[in-house]
Amino acid sequence: MNKFYYIFLSFLIYAFFGWIIEVLYHIYKDKRFINRGFLYGPICPIYGFSAVVFIITLAPFKNNPLIVFLIGLVIASIIEYLTGYLLEVLFHSKWWDYSNERFNIKGYVCLKFSVYWGVFAVIFMNLIHPKIDKLILCINEKFNIWIYNVLLTCILLDALLTINNLFKLKSIYIELQDILTEIKSTIEKLSETVSIEARLKLESRIETLSYVKEKILSKLSFKQKLLLRSYPKIKSNKFENALQHIKERYKLNG
Repeated sequence: MNKFYYIFLSFLIYAFFGWIIEVLYHIYKDKRFINRGFLYGPICPIYGFSAVVFIITLAPFKNNPLIVFLIGLVIASIIEYLTGYLLEVLFHSKWWDYSNERFNIKGYVCLKFSVYWGVFAVIFMNLIHPKIDKLILCINEKFNIWIYNVLLTCILLDALLTINNLFKLKSIYIELQDILTEIKSTIEKLSETVSIEARLKLESRIETLSYVKEKILSKLSFKQKLLLRSYPKIKSNKFENALQHIKERYKLNG
């Protein structure tokens, strides 16, 4: 079987399982369905990518649980840290935050969940992947190459749409932050103004800015609102005022 096809199918299957795990966890924790998928499709790429790296790096140590645990812990922590860091650098948003957990590193990773990943790596290599390996081989035998082409096209299209969606969300942050800053500044000037003519001008400006603000908010798509609702702890050091205003405006605080 072609190695690329094998890796790709592994990524897809485990990304889908990761999405199921996230959904079930939040049904248990929050008592409601939360679509934790970052993309449009029902997959969580960080699970798929971690699983693929586990398959490639941990196979030689499969029979040594301690080494698998330690390497799995380190690998998953690096992936989670880099993912969180890059998302914050590119989109100025911190999508998860472990700052309240003990032994965390800048809120991107923490010891507790890293240990969970290590334990999962041991279970994954010895119990889960051997069974999924057979499933992948069965899919390959039954559907052959066309299934990869269809799925790969869907994933690439989904990724492009998601990236475009995130950049549009960033653009909304920028516009909204500027408007909110100007509204605040104008209100402060209004409180200090005595002249009736000047007050009327400032009030007119506030009314105009409020209208522009609503126009900006109307640009938010259903998917963008869904993302923000799915990640209620999302933070933004650069656009926190805009983010909080959006959350309050659409009641997206979870």
